[in-house]
Amino acid sequence: MVRGGSRDHCPEHGIAVDRNAAEVVLRWHVQRGDIVFPKSHDAGADRIFEFELDETAMDAISALDRGESGRTGPHPDRFDYVPD
Repeated sequence: MVRGGSRDHCPEHGIAVDRNAAEVVLRWHVQRGDIVFPKSHDAGADRIFEFELDETAMDAISALDRGESGRTGPHPDRFDYVPD
């Protein structure tokens, strides 16, 4: 979400649950049933399992999706790069 320019929209949801934007976005993915691989060696990274986002926050974050026009990387269904 940050590379896509939505950084300014997430903190407002993080404040409501006393978490930072990264924790909120990771929690949003977990609640959706997505598989996430946080890039953190921080011992507090498991804080995303200590809270839940309510339906209003989930819907607000989901509404940030700009579809294909907002994509900043390759489409996951058509990405065929395999490193040597």
